[in-house]
Amino acid sequence: MLLHHIYGIFAFLGAYLISFPPSCNGGNILVYPLDGSHWVNMKILLEDLHARGHSITVIRSSTSWYITEKSPLYTSITVQMDGDTDNFFDEYLKENIRREGASPLTFFKLTKDFLSMISQAHSLSCDILLQVFNDENMIKSLMDSQFDLVITDPALASGVILAKYLKLPVVLNVRWITSGDGHFAIAPSPFSYIPAPGSGLTDKMNFMERVKNLFFHSIVMLQQKFMVGPNYDAICDKYIKGGCDIMSLLQEADIWLFRSDFVFDFPRPTMPNIVYIGGFQCKPAQPLPYMIFTRK
Repeated sequence: MLLHHIYGIFAFLGAYLISFPPSCNGGNILVYPLDGSHWVNMKILLEDLHARGHSITVIRSSTSWYITEKSPLYTSITVQMDGDTDNFFDEYLKENIRREGASPLTFFKLTKDFLSMISQAHSLSCDILLQVFNDENMIKSLMDSQFDLVITDPALASGVILAKYLKLPVVLNVRWITSGDGHFAIAPSPFSYIPAPGSGLTDKMNFMERVKNLFFHSIVMLQQKFMVGPNYDAICDKYIKGGCDIMSLLQEADIWLFRSDFVFDFPRPTMPNIVYIGGFQCKPAQPLPYMIFTRK
């Protein structure tokens, strides 16, 4: 009889626990994106996070092309910027196209101009970040919002600096960083068998090809030291206690999402916090609109 009562109590408790499952609250996420095609892919991540109940806040520039101020996916914080960036990106695209198939002398000249434009892009990124830091109300709002983490694009370094200032975990959403391939910043990458992007080499290199590979790597390192890093150094020294450098901030990322597939790359060392998400934006093909078949 006693066992009967005990079983009844356990059955009641089990039914009670099943009827009232524990609640699960979504995260509070701050997003510091990069405009253009990078945002197109970032938005897919945000759609998935929003569908799972997370609260999302996006920092955007008032001159943004793609990142709308109002969206059902997120709450936006708009940084007011003067001027129009359209001309800059038009020239950036033209310089990139001109380099294709150019003679060696012309190629080096155009590359110099191209690198100068990259430096200008980082300078624009710094201007936006300075607007954030100089706005006391905005900084207070960011601090009071108690975000759980920052998702940012490492192609420009403003997001990782802001995350460091707010003392928040960082998730990076693309492979490409301020100076090329993120693998070279975070994982061992011997020049002897890991080709630099743009070199046209494979993992099987003779001596001269390794010299060429070293040359391409040197260009990237010089670009980082003299054209990219100086744009952010003053901000790091002023707003980050003890200072910082961009490469160290990238290496401190908690999770790094690489939009690539490991099997399509040459064999190379990787790191446990790198997650390969190549093809994540792909969706099943949808039927063609009915109007296509009815038009005469």
